[in-house]
Amino acid sequence: MADAVGEGTHHAGRSVTLSIIGNGLAGTAGTAAALYSFNSTAPVIGFVRLVLGALSLLILSPFFGGRIRQLPRLLVRPGVWVMALTSASYQAFFFASVERAGVATAALVTVGCIPVSAGIVGWLVLREKLRALWFVATAIGVSGLAVASLGELQTQDAQGLLFAAIAGTGIGGYLTAAKVEIRAGGHPMQLPGMAYLIGSCGLFFIVRSDVIQVQWNTQSVLVALYLGVVSMGLANALQILGLHGIAPGVAATMMLADPVVAAVLGVVALHQQLTINGATGLALVALGLILQSISPTGRASARQQRGRHKFN
Repeated sequence: MADAVGEGTHHAGRSVTLSIIGNGLAGTAGTAAALYSFNSTAPVIGFVRLVLGALSLLILSPFFGGRIRQLPRLLVRPGVWVMALTSASYQAFFFASVERAGVATAALVTVGCIPVSAGIVGWLVLREKLRALWFVATAIGVSGLAVASLGELQTQDAQGLLFAAIAGTGIGGYLTAAKVEIRAGGHPMQLPGMAYLIGSCGLFFIVRSDVIQVQWNTQSVLVALYLGVVSMGLANALQILGLHGIAPGVAATMMLADPVVAAVLGVVALHQQLTINGATGLALVALGLILQSISPTGRASARQQRGRHKFN
C-alpha cells in the first residue's frame, strides 16, 4: 500500500511539473509578440498559433510514439471535436474580450473562470473529487490575479466580460475532454494536434480577410514559428501529458503559471514597472501554485485510469 501511495504521489508530482512547464511556455507568447511585432491583428495571431501548433504536433508525434494510422480515428472521437471547438472559440472570444474590456480585465475573468469550470466539469463528467486544498490554492491564486490587476480593470462593458467568461469556461471543457481521450489511449501530441487543426479550419472563416493581408518577412516567420510551435504546440503537449496524473481542475489551477511568467518577462524583457499591487498579486499566485503542488490530487480508481472508450 505504501509503495502504491508513493508511486501515485511521484506520478502526480511529475504531472504537476509538466503542467507548470507547459503553462510557463505559454506565458512567453505575449512577450515574444511584443518584442518582435507580428504586424497583424490579435485574432490572426491566434489563428496562426493554432495552425502551426497543430502541424508541429502532428509532424513530430511519430518520433514520440505516435502512430500515423491513429490520426483518421481521431476524427470520430467526440472528445477531439470538443477540444477543437473550445480551442478555436477561446481564441475568438478571448481576443474579442481584450478589444472590448482591455487586457487586464479579459485575462482576470478568463483565467479566473478556467479552474472553476474545469473543476465542476471534471467532477460531473469524470467524477474526480477535488480536495479542500484545491479550493484554497485556487482562491488564493485567483485573488492574486485580482490584486495584480487593480487599477487596470474595466467592468463597464458587459459583453466583454461575457466573452471572457465564455473563453475561460470553454477551457474547462477542453481539459476534461482531453483527459477523457488520454484515458482512452490518445497520444498527448496527436490529440491537441488534430483538435487545433480542426479548430483552425473553423477559425479561418473568421479571419481569412486579415490573414491575406499579413506581410511576411524573416522576423514575422520566426515569431510565428515560436508562437505556434513552442508557446502553443509544445506547451499544450506538456499540459495534456500532465493530465495523466492530475484532475482537470488541478491542471486548470496550474494555468495560473501563465500570467506569472508573462508578468515576470514583462518586467525583465519589456522593462515594465512592477507596482506594489502587481508584486503582491504575483506573490499570492505563486503561493497558490505552491500549495496546489503539495497535494495535487488523489489516486484515481483503476477503472478511471483505464477509461471506458478505448481506441481500437
